[in-house]
Amino acid sequence: MSPGEIMYHITINNGNNSCDIYILGTAHVSEDSIRKVEEVINEIDPDLIAVELDSERFLALINEEDNNLKNVNIWKVLKSGDIGLFLFHTILASFQKEIGEKFNIKPGSEMKRAVELAKLYKKPLYLIDRPIDITLRRALGSMPLKEKLKLFYQLFEGGDIKELDKKSIREMINNAQELVEILKDLSPTLYRVFVDERDKYMAKNIFDTSIGRKKILVVVGAGHVKGIVDYLKKLERGEIEIDLNELTEVKRGRNYLKIAFSVVLIGIILYGIFSLSSNLEMLKKLTIDWILINGTLSALGVILARGKLPSVISAFLVAPITSLIPVIGAGYIVGLVELKCRGITPEDIHHLFKCDRLRELMDNNLMRVLMVAAFSSLGSAIGTFYFIPKFLGL
Repeated sequence: MSPGEIMYHITINNGNNSCDIYILGTAHVSEDSIRKVEEVINEIDPDLIAVELDSERFLALINEEDNNLKNVNIWKVLKSGDIGLFLFHTILASFQKEIGEKFNIKPGSEMKRAVELAKLYKKPLYLIDRPIDITLRRALGSMPLKEKLKLFYQLFEGGDIKELDKKSIREMINNAQELVEILKDLSPTLYRVFVDERDKYMAKNIFDTSIGRKKILVVVGAGHVKGIVDYLKKLERGEIEIDLNELTEVKRGRNYLKIAFSVVLIGIILYGIFSLSSNLEMLKKLTIDWILINGTLSALGVILARGKLPSVISAFLVAPITSLIPVIGAGYIVGLVELKCRGITPEDIHHLFKCDRLRELMDNNLMRVLMVAAFSSLGSAIGTFYFIPKFLGL
């Protein structure tokens, strides 16, 4: 095996038969990895080829869909509430795309070559990786706020892609485990979900599909080789059981604090209305003040964020209503209006994490939408808290 590649051979007994498993560690943006895939398949002549893909990424590769998400309907993404998921996916895709453009190679080309050769040589192909959307949802759902902020900071402070060259890529493959340890220190949650859990998932799939097979070639990213080998050995010895259903479960937690606040706020407002029910003039004045102050403060937030006029108007109109149900929030609706006005593209998201100066960052369309959403919510929140003592008769 030449420098710059990882190849591991392990023979396991799955309880039914012994099977030789060859695990080739690659870089997803390396011509060397493509050549190595071709060489190894010809040398080994495996019974089955397993690749680090799920059905979604497999279809994207064979259909040659652009991985930079240009055709994604961002309006639909934000409306569905999957904003964080989309941002996360786009950041990862943009990072790989930028490296790929530097070396004039599409990310995942070595996987595509393995797929092509499996078809050419009439070899069974097995997709062993967990669906990417499940991985992203599990990561975002379990990552603490402190860790998210730390990761966000590292994205802005990260190294320059321009510093990478082919020698650097080879060194990254050779020192894949060191890079995994760096990720573990930077974000324990990302390490657990993106590396360890997927190592388990792929090892279990490899172990199960080895039944009745004599020789399997597995093509995965270099950072997964050690983990997969370790879990294969543990499965063989019966030290662990891996439940794939558990590894694909996505827990959707509820923000009980927001719900509790909503209930308390509605209670305070109802108390205020009941207290003033005998004084209709005072109740009318309080209602008008509520609409004007809450709406004006929310609209002012949009103006400060340099939002579009339709966003200013929508903030004034919706803030007095959404303040009564904080689970929704004015920022969500106003943000969607601003998004509609600006027509955000994935390139705006990509450039957001490449801004070097504050002015450049503030001029980014996506950042402007986020600021409009945040400032409109802040203005509405200030107006709401201003009125709480009034509703309580203080």
